[in-house]
Amino acid sequence: MDFVTDGTLRPSKAPTLPWLWVGIATALVLAIGFGAMIAITFSMQTEMIARDRDNQMAAVSEAITAALDQAGKFALTQAETTARRASVGRALAAGNRAELLALTAGTYGYLKTQSVPVFGFHSADMKYLLRLHLPENFGDDLTRIRPMVLAANKSRRSQVGLEIGIAGTFVRGIAIVENGADFVGTVEAGLNLQPILEQVKSISNADIAIVLSQSFAGLPARGPNDKGVGEVFGDLNLFASTDSPLFAALLRDGAIRLVRSREVAERQIQGQSGAVLVQPLIDFSGRMIGNVVAAKSFAYHGAELRRTQTELIAAALIGAILAFVVFSILARMIAIRAGWRP
Repeated sequence: MDFVTDGTLRPSKAPTLPWLWVGIATALVLAIGFGAMIAITFSMQTEMIARDRDNQMAAVSEAITAALDQAGKFALTQAETTARRASVGRALAAGNRAELLALTAGTYGYLKTQSVPVFGFHSADMKYLLRLHLPENFGDDLTRIRPMVLAANKSRRSQVGLEIGIAGTFVRGIAIVENGADFVGTVEAGLNLQPILEQVKSISNADIAIVLSQSFAGLPARGPNDKGVGEVFGDLNLFASTDSPLFAALLRDGAIRLVRSREVAERQIQGQSGAVLVQPLIDFSGRMIGNVVAAKSFAYHGAELRRTQTELIAAALIGAILAFVVFSILARMIAIRAGWRP
């Protein structure tokens, strides 16, 4: 409004510049731009976290495979070393249990300290001649219950890998024993799985479990209250693990299922961001008998994501406010210079 010469108040001829709306519109445009950039950044960060998770779980998978292979090689080396002793060949050919025990008791004493609880000799007619871990238990026919011994016996070749036996599932090495040129039997060394799982956990910071399929592995049907075996969840048997409550919970929730190729899935692990790896468990013959499962927490992923998101949102809000203030002031200054009255 302007005062004219007669003292009356009349509307100004110059239009009023909406400087306030200029600032608001500019801040809004910038806020939208900031929002789009934040959304792209969030997507990229989520993708990077997923890639890091997958890479780390792939490393866990490789560590598990390497540990099982190394254990198999160690078991086979011990069996092969014993099998090449001429005195062992002669004692096995004669069926002399006492002499075999005397010849290998020292070796077995050392192997027990290396997580090798199973060590023994099988005769050429597929009888268990001597178990150093159970010397009073001998003479049983292995034809139907020990496919790994049967394979070594028939092929006259060493065998190595996982096998399920009466005493449990072990990483075994079975070597051919000869007396001169004659085949006289086999010798085996078997490693416990639990120390292998603990070893992988120590280098990967992931919990590991062996889950057997009762149908795939040919295990007898067992109930959840059976003693001497792992906890049973339908067809799956939690045979060994570094954290039984954790894997029991995952099995109950259906997070673990039989797979024929490696799978990695994002999963909450004890209330924190994490992942579960499931890959096939293969026995010495190449037959799938269950799964190896790994679970690893990535708590820092969630913390980093939340911190970054908070920082970006705060930066966007501050930028929008500053833009509103700056452009409002500039618009007002331009309006005043142009002779317009806000």
